[in-house]
Amino acid sequence: MAEDYILSIEDNNTDIALMNRIFQKNIPHYGIKHISDGQEAVAFLESEAFRLQQPKLVLLDIKVPRLNGLQILKKFRKIEAYLGIPVVMMSSSDRKDEIIKAYKLGANSFIEKPRNYPELSKALPALINYWIVYNK
Repeated sequence: MAEDYILSIEDNNTDIALMNRIFQKNIPHYGIKHISDGQEAVAFLESEAFRLQQPKLVLLDIKVPRLNGLQILKKFRKIEAYLGIPVVMMSSSDRKDEIIKAYKLGANSFIEKPRNYPELSKALPALINYWIVYNK
């Protein structure tokens, strides 16, 4: 894993493959680590490895198995040392109640996942630039 990396908590294999392709092609200076299970994500977030090498950004889907994204976010935001890590909810859901709950739990942003590769290949680099380069 690259020293500077983005953590993606996502269980959709197509989205994971598209993100990997976009990172390799358009965002090569950051690595991306994917976790596709909510309990595995929480275990990683609470691990010594995570504490020692924190991501620059967390991309968090709402619909992941075993613990959903909102449950993960709630646990993550309870760890004071990680409050400075931006968390962007990326979900195919646009339910208003989920969006409101995500912000109440400490999400920095909530975006509806782009539906195709061209849209995602524009949105992801812009998102990375905003949260890592421009947002200090």
